[in-house]
This record gives sequence, C-alpha cells and structure tokens, in this order.
Amino acid sequence: MEEIVETLKRYVRPILEHLSAYNPRHREARLIERLERTLPRRLADPGRQHIDAAISWIKCAQDVSGTGGVSWGYRARSPVRSRPTPIGWRAPYPETTGYIIPTFLRYADLTGDSDCINRARCMTEWLVGIQLPDGGFQGGSFGGAVVAPSTFVTGQVLFGMIASYYRFGDERYLRAALRAGDFLLDCLDNRGRFAKGYSPRCASGPKAYEVRTGWALAQLGEAVQDARYSQAASKIADYAISCQLQNGWFSENDLDDHTQPLTHTVAYVMEGLEGIGTLLDRPDCFDAVRRTLNSLVNLVAPDGSLPGRWRQDWTPAVDWICLTGSSQIAGVFLRMHGRQSHPFYLDSGKRLLGFVAYTQEIRGISPGLIGGIRGSFPFHGNYGQWCVLNWATKFFADSVMDYLALSDSR
Repeated sequence: MEEIVETLKRYVRPILEHLSAYNPRHREARLIERLERTLPRRLADPGRQHIDAAISWIKCAQDVSGTGGVSWGYRARSPVRSRPTPIGWRAPYPETTGYIIPTFLRYADLTGDSDCINRARCMTEWLVGIQLPDGGFQGGSFGGAVVAPSTFVTGQVLFGMIASYYRFGDERYLRAALRAGDFLLDCLDNRGRFAKGYSPRCASGPKAYEVRTGWALAQLGEAVQDARYSQAASKIADYAISCQLQNGWFSENDLDDHTQPLTHTVAYVMEGLEGIGTLLDRPDCFDAVRRTLNSLVNLVAPDGSLPGRWRQDWTPAVDWICLTGSSQIAGVFLRMHGRQSHPFYLDSGKRLLGFVAYTQEIRGISPGLIGGIRGSFPFHGNYGQWCVLNWATKFFADSVMDYLALSDSR
C-alpha cells in the first residue's frame, strides 16, 4: 500500500502542481514564470537603482512584520501539499535580521539615508528582546512552534549586535553580544566544531559554513579585546580548511545534503574565511578562498548563471540557480579582486551580479516582489521556491555596494 501511495504521489503531484499554477491566488508567480520564459537573458549593469530597490523591499519587509524584525520573505505561490503553506509575507526572521543591520548602516553611510539608521536600531532592539536565557538566538521564524537556540543563527545575529554597539554605543548591545559569544564558546569543541546548538531545521552535526559564525566571534574578540573569542574563531577556521579538497570544494558544507552543497553555503564558508583572514591576519584563509574561486571562475557561464548545487568534482547537481549564492559569491570575487587585482575575479563577479540584477523586478507586479531577490531562477527552483527572500536581497545589496566601491576606486 505504501508503495502505491508513493507511486501516485510521483505521477499525480506534477499534474496537480501544473494545474495549481492557474489558481487565482498564484497569479503573481505565474506572471514571474512567464517573464522568465519569454524575456531574453542579459547582463544588467549593477547600479544604484538596484541597491535602492533592494533596500526599499527590505524596509517593506520590516514594516509588515510589525515587530522591528524583518520578515523572512514573501511567498507568491504555495506548493501542493496536504497542509498548504500560506501565501504572502511571512513572520520575522531573527537570523537574517541580525546581519541585515550592518547592511542598513553601510547603506546609510553611502547615501545619507538616516531612516536606515533608525531601522537598524529597531532591529537591534527587537533582537535584544528575544534573546534566549542561555544567550543564544532561535532558529527559524519568530513565533514558530519550536524555539531552540542555534549556533549559526546566534553568530549571524552577533554581527548586528556588534555593528549596533559600534554605531550607537549602547552597552545593552554589547552585553547581548557577550552573552551570545559565551553561548557559542560553550557549544564549541576543541577541534573548532560546534558539538551542540544545531538548528532543528537543518541536519545535525558540525558544518564547515559555521566558519561564518567564527568570523562573528573574531569581530567580538576585536571589539572587547578578549583572546578567547579570537582563538575560538581561529579554531573554527582550522576546521573549515580541513574540510576543503584540493580543488576548493568543501565537505560537511550544506544545510542537509553534504554531497551537493548549495552555492549559498559555499559562499558562507568563503565569507567566513575571508573575514577571519582579515581580522586575524591568516594568509591560509585567503589561500583557501582562492582555491574555491579558482574553480568557480571556470563555472560561471557567459550570461552570469551558476547552478545552485555542486558535487565534489565540480559538476552541477541541479539545473536551477540559487540567486542568494550567486549574489554572495559575486561579492567574494569582487572583494578578493580588490585585495589583489585579479581581472578574472572581477569579470566573474560582475557577470554573476549582472545576472542577479537582471532577475530583480524594479517596478510593477506587487510590493512583495518589487526590488526583492527571488530564492531561485527559475522561480520554481528548489531553493526558496516561489519566494522572495530577505537574505537574498541583503546579499545582493551588499555585493552591488562592493561593485560600486570598486568602480569608484578606479
């Protein structure tokens, strides 16, 4: 009987999904997918209009949450399931609200937008108010059924706490950062792996991309001149580097399936190593980043597309694009070019970013879609399917600012 049910699901669900597209509530998703099929692909020139639209979308995502936190994102279509997922704006998301704070402060410095400074402070106040008793921050969306601390989420919130402490000088933010840092130290083993504090929404076990959490600890160590945090960050970097193959691919580096990690988590590990390399003066971290970039250079298509999952021999595992990962990897390419001029890095970063900019809806459709970055291209791809994501939009804005900074320096 179980085999019959599974067979029916395999053959019937695609038919139901196709018919579901014509549900009036799915009009927005249907329109986006029609545009993806009919508009010719092109490389957009990333510019100020793209950042402004992205920041405006994130502001809208903050406003609809009604908390000070930023909505997880906007869902334009619900998959066919026994229990449908609601369409529209979702609940606020602690993890990404944390690292959106530095993006808003940077944008404010670039443009003079004081509203972004006020909004960054509102985000920080919300996060301080929901910090858990052990110093950690919960995984998943706020208000969910499971409230459990996550090391990765705590690390990403830590970026926001430190940035807000520097900007506003509020000791409460520093105390929250120190509590978060101590929670992370308590979860870390002597090999630089997090032995507990796994998000219930991901597979358990240590992960290489937690080196981005290590980067947050390195920032905390620098802020308070406490070697415990810096030494922990260095150990986390050691573990991440130990996961890297000679061709630059990282094992133990996905949310769930380590055999074919997302470009999103590939980017996370590079960002963490780049940050720790900078703060702790570790050339081996930069060497590890370059090993990965040197393989990726040959994988970015002329139109800027890059499949969203990769096997250990750098063959693509899927045919859709994770726009979050593309945005992040573009930023790593651009910053590493800025560190040591490398024309291939600049070209690859610009192409990746140009493709994502091409997918951004600058006008029309609805407030949930205008200016935001979708989870996948095509829209039905398996990362953030039929959704616009706050972290995709944040990383895109960061990388466009990186690109414009390089352009201004030339």
